[in-house]
Amino acid sequence: MNFLNRFRDVFIFVGGLWVVFALNWVLSGALYQYGLVPRHIGTLPGILVSPFLHADYVHLISNSVPLLILGCLVSLERRGDRKGQFRSVCLALILFSGGLVWCFGRTALHIGASGLVYGLLGYLLGSAWWRRDFRSIVIAVFVLALYSGLISGLFIPTRGVSFEAHLFGFLSGGLISYISNVSKKYI
Repeated sequence: MNFLNRFRDVFIFVGGLWVVFALNWVLSGALYQYGLVPRHIGTLPGILVSPFLHADYVHLISNSVPLLILGCLVSLERRGDRKGQFRSVCLALILFSGGLVWCFGRTALHIGASGLVYGLLGYLLGSAWWRRDFRSIVIAVFVLALYSGLISGLFIPTRGVSFEAHLFGFLSGGLISYISNVSKKYI
């Protein structure tokens, strides 16, 4: 498998975010109705859809760049000939963190892929903790050097920002890392 092919799923996912953003712009924001509002049965599909919805292009860019970097790092950690590491981790993160936001988040519209960004961060740090191999530790040190500023977003609520998605994304990433590495059930 060639090197760039390994990152294909990451590029497709981030490209999908941009396609949905453009479509939502053309539709004058009509897709926001599919966002996630905690404990409202009608917004359960928002668990899967809300990571694709962004308030504006700054919001989209601020999620796209770390998704590309962290997603590629998850793809690098693939074991053997196993394909789809990013895809399976990403889907598990969307379901776990979105489900937790739906159950425990503030009653507000939650949109954006920042929960996924924090989930990938938690997953990579958790992988270093559980594996304790050279490759995982180097990746974790790189991630901490690059994104240590994200840690404040876990605990400091900011108006208009879903800190719940950040927190539950990060915790879900750690849990998925545990399941994947300690129990040897590869997600």
